[in-house]
Amino acid sequence: MHQGYIIEYIWIDGSTPTPKLRSKTKVMHKFDGNVPQWSFDGSSTGQATGAASDCVLIPVHTVADPIRGGNSLLTMCEVWTAEDAPSHTNARSPLKILMDQHKDLEPWIGFEQEYTLFKGSRPLGFPSEQRFPAAQGPYYCGVGSDEVAGRDIVEEHLNMCLQAGLRVQGINAEVMPGQWEFQIGGPGINPLQASDELWIARWLLYRICEKHGVSATLDPKPVPGDWNGAGMHTNFSTANTRGEGGIQEIYRILDIMGQNADHTLTHYGHGYEIRLTGDHETCRYDQFRVGVSDRTASIRIPLTTSEEGRGYFEDRRPNANADPYRVSNVLLTFAQR
Repeated sequence: MHQGYIIEYIWIDGSTPTPKLRSKTKVMHKFDGNVPQWSFDGSSTGQATGAASDCVLIPVHTVADPIRGGNSLLTMCEVWTAEDAPSHTNARSPLKILMDQHKDLEPWIGFEQEYTLFKGSRPLGFPSEQRFPAAQGPYYCGVGSDEVAGRDIVEEHLNMCLQAGLRVQGINAEVMPGQWEFQIGGPGINPLQASDELWIARWLLYRICEKHGVSATLDPKPVPGDWNGAGMHTNFSTANTRGEGGIQEIYRILDIMGQNADHTLTHYGHGYEIRLTGDHETCRYDQFRVGVSDRTASIRIPLTTSEEGRGYFEDRRPNANADPYRVSNVLLTFAQR
């Protein structure tokens, strides 16, 4: 029996203030292994006008589709205009240009993606009545149905990511009920690959949640009050920070970052000021502090980096809803100065 190739084209739209993922499906009855370009109506996604609505999807990262299986693929795409230029919403293209210009930096990046599972208007694990669960404390890396909620979804997502060949490094329950994290990227993974794979992993999470009748939100403060927000802590290094005496290079980069802290935050996701309050393992958005092993700082220098005098640093400011291409661009820009 003939079986066509099913290719899911995934892209980032022009929604504001936070872009959303979109996707559509192409069936190819003949396939030579090269995923072709495609197009879509940009006037329906905030990326074009009705009078010039065609936008082009350029495949940049293709993996196996673990949901459909068989001859199915997922392809992350850049959005270009009909005039053969990157869309104004395309943050990947400038990152690729910057990386091509500074290959000698050999940047590695890893993202710690937090998210919150909701059933209706309340996080999983919150009582169905208009009440709150017990205060934060037992939920982080918790075990048992009285401590965590949604583990079946989280485990399914992990397995799907691994089947797709994504470089996921781990998962854990987070500080608020219904809140989880997965880590992607890391040693040897450059910002383009890590960012592509994070967007694909987000898409897989949303699709899996559809099946379970829940939603996954990247809202940086999903529940107001005395509850942790959701971030995308970002671990970054270059050949220089990993080399002998790399700690001096780290502090050089961080000095530049501190001088540009306000501008940097505009690329770290909408709503950072409601998450970066100085409480709940954050530094205030209007402050910039660096600390060794300090999760209340803007930048945490891991204890191993401090002891070995080289390694990576963690930028704790990016929101869960941040665009990894934009975060990578910021860090790489400071590193190459």
